[in-house]
Amino acid sequence: MVRVRPHVRGGVNVKGHHRSAPTRTGGRSDNPAAVFFTVLVGLAALGGGLGSTAGFGASSPADFTHTHLNRVEGGSCAESSYGQVRDYLAAHPCTSLTRVLYDASDGTGTARVAVAWVTMPDAGQAAELKALVDRHGTGNITELTKDGIRFTGLRYASGIDGTTIVLAQAERAPGSTLADPVLKAAATEATTLAR
Repeated sequence: MVRVRPHVRGGVNVKGHHRSAPTRTGGRSDNPAAVFFTVLVGLAALGGGLGSTAGFGASSPADFTHTHLNRVEGGSCAESSYGQVRDYLAAHPCTSLTRVLYDASDGTGTARVAVAWVTMPDAGQAAELKALVDRHGTGNITELTKDGIRFTGLRYASGIDGTTIVLAQAERAPGSTLADPVLKAAATEATTLAR
């Protein structure tokens, strides 16, 4: 693994993260079997396969452009949450909360993305909260929304950096027909963006 420093990509702040080390050949292979295997594994990772629209045309996180819709800083985490997450935050108050709503477009469609950054008093509480929210059906930070879109948690991603967790969900924006793997990629990308 190599550490990627925080940087700006396409006008978007990208948070520092870890990724796989590059291969000595730059990831290229002249072996047709290796190329076929790599494409096949990539399709499987995207949830695609023969007859699927996810795959060669599917977006990677680097392909999204963003349109900011709303941002709310501060407030009570317990009052800005629901379900078991609300109960946890009532007993373990956060130290800061930022919620953002934006559209992520890949040129073929648009994902509506809700993101929340929650900072807890210590790393242990942050890890506990992340583990709770990561279980589907336990609640979340109340998502900012627009156009009546309801976030289901089906295209969800999260991350943690010390005492701060980031929670992201994506749904189709009005009129969009993006495939679920692309929506999941938009949510995953959101966890790498700077607050």
